[in-house]
Formats: sequence, C-alpha cells, structure tokens
Amino acid sequence: MINTVAILIAFTLLALPSAAGQQAQQKVPPCPPSPDSPQNYPDNMIRPKYAKDALRNGTAGAVDLKAVISPDGKIKDLVVINGDPVFSLAAEAAIRKWRFCPQAPHGQPVESVYRIQVRFNPTLREANSDVKLESPPPDTPAIPTSNELRRHDLGFDIHRASEPGIVGPKPLYHPEPEFSETARKEQLQGNVDIDLVVGPDGLPRDPQIICGAEAGLDDNALASVRQWKFTSGTKDGQPIAVEIVVTVSFKLGPH
Repeated sequence: MINTVAILIAFTLLALPSAAGQQAQQKVPPCPPSPDSPQNYPDNMIRPKYAKDALRNGTAGAVDLKAVISPDGKIKDLVVINGDPVFSLAAEAAIRKWRFCPQAPHGQPVESVYRIQVRFNPTLREANSDVKLESPPPDTPAIPTSNELRRHDLGFDIHRASEPGIVGPKPLYHPEPEFSETARKEQLQGNVDIDLVVGPDGLPRDPQIICGAEAGLDDNALASVRQWKFTSGTKDGQPIAVEIVVTVSFKLGPH
C-alpha cells in the first residue's frame, strides 16, 4: 500500500495571540475532506468493461464525465465531456450502476455534482476511475480564535502575509509523515491543518493543529512539520518571522 502526502501553504489572517500554548486541552475539529477524498467516492463502483478490440490492439484511453446527483443519491444527469466513443459507452454504462452517497452540508441532503475520469489501461487490462466532488463545497471547520490558539513567546515580532510588502516563506524541505498503524489498517485518509511561525532563519516554530484527521495522523503530521525547512519570509528585503498555515493531506495509493 502506497501513501502520498500533498502539501499546501496558505497564509493565515489570525490575530497573533500570546501566553502559553494549551492545545492539548482543546478538542481539535476535523478538517473537511478534499474534493477528491475517497469519502466522496460512491459505493458499488463497478469497473467499466474494456472493449475487446481495444484491449486486443493495446489501445489506451480516458473518458471525462460530469454527473449530477439528486439529494436521494440517484443519478439525475450524466454527461460525457470528452473521450473516445469506444470507451465512453462502457464508462457511462458502469457509472449508471454506481450508488452515490448524498451530500448533506449542514445536515440537509442537496443536489451534488461530480467530475469523473475513467482511465483504460491495456497493460493492466482494466479501467480505473477518479471521482472529484465539484459541488457543494465541503463544510469549513471553525478556525480557532486568538484566544483559543495561544502562541508561545518566540522572542521576535511575528508578521502576517496580509501585511504590505511581505514576501511569504516557501517550503524547501518537507519530509512526508508516516501513516499511523490505525489509519493504515482501517484505510483512513484526511487532512491536517497546522498553524506555525516560520522564523527569520526559515525554521518552523510553535506548530499547532487547527483541524485534524485523528487516528494518529495528527501527531505524525505535527512531528513531520517540525522537521520542515523554509525560505525565510521577508519585508523590504529583510528576513522576518511570518505566521502561516500548512495543510498535510494523507492519501492512500491510487484507487
């Protein structure tokens, strides 16, 4: 089983608190799933049949589709965006047998839209599918306020990326964290958002989890982020400390 970790740098607009960190006593909210999270994948994902002539000739292909799903989880509309008709018919036939889970932001099922790509690989002699939720957007967890996220005294002024003239830090070295045994066994995936300060020397300081994925992934993400190295943020060409948020996404091997 292969795991990959996607890394996203986003600059936070949080007020900068002080006092001792007390995150251990706080409940960390779960991060919303990414649009291509397996949590959004339908049940009963029947593989499209590979056309015999295409398979015999070693022909590969891909089909992109758009599916509109009713609040009851049934397919309301399925449209081929592009793809060879030889593969499109097989992809459509299989997808119409899938069972989608209704999206229910705020607890109310709503109509949803998915983008689906089906890849036909003659070497593997099969078709594999990627599913990405386009709408509705995932619920966004509440971001801790300045009173909830308490920053250690780091001994220097901390800036925000929104300030005029700030050039934010960029990751130079970011080792991938390991999947926890629990997450690997249960095939759990998810995101962990970590607020931290990149010092003038490019090293991360005082990382704190904003939202997590549990199953041991939070601790592994935090341990990995502590080893990261960044280009230092600058203002007027001078190195400064900048507060940022990084997202570590744990993903299992290709579906």
